[in-house]
Amino acid sequence: MKSFAPQLSFIDSHNYADTTNCSSFTFSVKPDVCVYADPTSRGTDISTAEIIIEFKWGYCHDAFREVGDSIVSSTDNSMDTLGQITSYAAAQLGAQYRSHAFSVLIVRDRARIIRWDREGAIVTGAINYNTEPHLADFFHRY
Repeated sequence: MKSFAPQLSFIDSHNYADTTNCSSFTFSVKPDVCVYADPTSRGTDISTAEIIIEFKWGYCHDAFREVGDSIVSSTDNSMDTLGQITSYAAAQLGAQYRSHAFSVLIVRDRARIIRWDREGAIVTGAINYNTEPHLADFFHRY
């Protein structure tokens, strides 16, 4: 990732819950990857994370869909994913003085970039990051 985004540090945080900023939550805030601007950051610190990345290994866990009346998928697995990424975004926006935050949901070979604010979210269509440069471009330009 350094070649795409030399200004960012990508930290595997899936085993480290943020117990400092999110201790009063009834769930653990431990995204799969936290992206920081500070190269010395380690573990999960939702108050300094720039971007949250969550990985899912099955398409059934994709919180969004391309066709239908709603972009939100309504299966149990996808609703669990939606709840998880929404809670991470809410924690990040609650811990930082920002107007918006970004996260990335990666489901197998597809990625979605999500821009969150206090009113809701804007979600890209599925990006096949093996053949399309959009995800690398996003990190490069961030």
